[in-house]
Amino acid sequence: MTDGADDGRETAGAGASGIDALDEHAPEESFARLGNGIRVAILRALHDHQTGGERGEEPVPYTELRRAVGVDDSGKFGYHVNQLLGEFVEKRPGGYVLLSPGTELVRTIESGAVAAADGVMSAPTDATCYRCGAPVRVTYTGGYVVARCTDCPGALDRDLLPPGALSSIPVPAGAVGDALESAPRELLDRAHGRFCHRARLFGDGICPRCGGETTATVEVCADHDDADGPCETCGVAMPATVRSTCSVCAEGGISPGACLVSHRGAFRDALAAAGVDRLDYDAFATMLGWPASTVEREGAPALSYDLPGRSAPVVVAAEDGRLSLRPQ
Repeated sequence: MTDGADDGRETAGAGASGIDALDEHAPEESFARLGNGIRVAILRALHDHQTGGERGEEPVPYTELRRAVGVDDSGKFGYHVNQLLGEFVEKRPGGYVLLSPGTELVRTIESGAVAAADGVMSAPTDATCYRCGAPVRVTYTGGYVVARCTDCPGALDRDLLPPGALSSIPVPAGAVGDALESAPRELLDRAHGRFCHRARLFGDGICPRCGGETTATVEVCADHDDADGPCETCGVAMPATVRSTCSVCAEGGISPGACLVSHRGAFRDALAAAGVDRLDYDAFATMLGWPASTVEREGAPALSYDLPGRSAPVVVAAEDGRLSLRPQ
């Protein structure tokens, strides 16, 4: 239901690779290199060049780059360019190019991921609560798009979440824009579609952020009670959740089990039978509406789903950190 550690995370000399350069510096040193507005402006200028036209693949000459950034002092500018070489920028014959880590950094800045978020709530949309069927509002707070039921207590009751929360998904502020007022339903669909696609990668043991190996565990609340809304002990209205964690970058979060395996066998067929042909809020709500319970598999907790059109439940279990599907 939440996503990300969300919560949330590619030279000194021509020929050095981004991977090699990253290996040479601690993360805190890498960020320290960016502690100057001129250096960020250099990265942005190189990014604009690479994405702005027919010359995008060509290196940017020193003088042209300095002019684009707006620094008159050549010595001062050269100092800041050199601070970026090796990790974020590479010097080649003819000028400078942006390396993968520099590209990702600019994309993060442009997306608004580092911008402060305001708590704003939309008018009711035509989306419906998967628990009671009431209209859903959309709230953006603390960097998260939150689907909120207008009537029932919702499915999540955790710190900083508003009443009636049905989901909480990290979305950069730049991707939200004015959508809460102009197109809240579209924002709801984009956020949940992205979440579901990322969840599928986690379900396959692949980190959607860095490509590293992820592990999954089924988490069960020993005192779970969601009869009147989210459980007071665990804060969710699901019998169990699946926690995914990347072994490389620590990206991860908790998700409904069905979202992690929605592209596999019985779950894929159940979505198709429900008329779901794209991942959006309705797909998410459909999966959360499937009856689920906890069972035990080889001494570990697992999730059992009663999927429409099937005579027997399907079990989602974590075996050696990987999710598997088994008939009950």
